[in-house]
Amino acid sequence: MLIFRSVIFYILLTFWTLFMGILCIPYLVLPNKFLKVPTKLWIKVIFIFLSKICNIKHNIQGLENIPKSSVLVVSKHQSAFETLALYYYLKDCFFIHKRELFFIPIFGQYLFKSNMVAIDRDGGTRTMRKMLDKVKLKLKSGSSIIIFPEGTRKVPGSKPDYKTGFIGIYNHTKKKILPIAVNSGLCWPKHSWVLKDGVITIKILPIINENLDKKTILNTVKENIETASNKLLTS
Repeated sequence: MLIFRSVIFYILLTFWTLFMGILCIPYLVLPNKFLKVPTKLWIKVIFIFLSKICNIKHNIQGLENIPKSSVLVVSKHQSAFETLALYYYLKDCFFIHKRELFFIPIFGQYLFKSNMVAIDRDGGTRTMRKMLDKVKLKLKSGSSIIIFPEGTRKVPGSKPDYKTGFIGIYNHTKKKILPIAVNSGLCWPKHSWVLKDGVITIKILPIINENLDKKTILNTVKENIETASNKLLTS
């Protein structure tokens, strides 16, 4: 039954994405701000597919912790779900992604139009400095950046592996950090395309605004996110 429901979900997701990609072509020539409405509609319908087909519900805790000013959103990453959910529930945000994603048909064109920040991982120090300047400029405009500090999806309960890349952005921009805990990997596993029913929880934790050194900020972010995420696995 789980396999059947998962197949149906992915089929509908593919057709829904293609349909919206074609329908929204005019948005590619309109100002960027107009693209947010159809993008959030696309995500909303995916939530409906997950709920009605796969019996995967979700809840968002801690919305009151989101400040009005731009922040560095540092999140646990276990599935594609939090990528969608954070973009949907946060007012104005963006991601850093691989430049190669621009070359994906349809998706890449909309990603480019959304004015995300792309990085060439083979570009060296100059590319990294250019990326940091773009991030700083977007943060000054009021947007928040979403970062997955482990760099890839993690299996729930697995050993954490936090990279220090987000600290460079923290030091460069002097923005507060908003930690996010998740348990999405229980329903949308990393090593399987079969979706499991349940409730995905995204927990927005209290903001970290102290001016901390590199080691302390890494340990503080890691401890806060891992403690909250592990609690979600057993709740």
